[in-house]
Amino acid sequence: MMSAPGMWGRVERILLQRGINTFLELGLWIALVYTVIGVGYTIFHIELMSRLQQSLTGAFPIFSDIAALVVMVFAWPFLLTTSFLCGVAGCGLF
Repeated sequence: MMSAPGMWGRVERILLQRGINTFLELGLWIALVYTVIGVGYTIFHIELMSRLQQSLTGAFPIFSDIAALVVMVFAWPFLLTTSFLCGVAGCGLF
């Protein structure tokens, strides 16, 4: 099997040699980094989280704070993109 020269060729070779465990570990590391970035985004945008919590109160009357936290942590790429496009974080949500 021929692999591309450079860093990606070495990564591909290592992944193929080690098997599925390496893919699972890589996926978990990516998920961890994604979640940490989402938590950091949420920490710096508390006012957006409170607005989101108020809007989710109708759908989730008891757990609206947890639902808002989950949406903020997992939808941070969308929220960040809307803040660059509209000038206001979450302009497409409300």
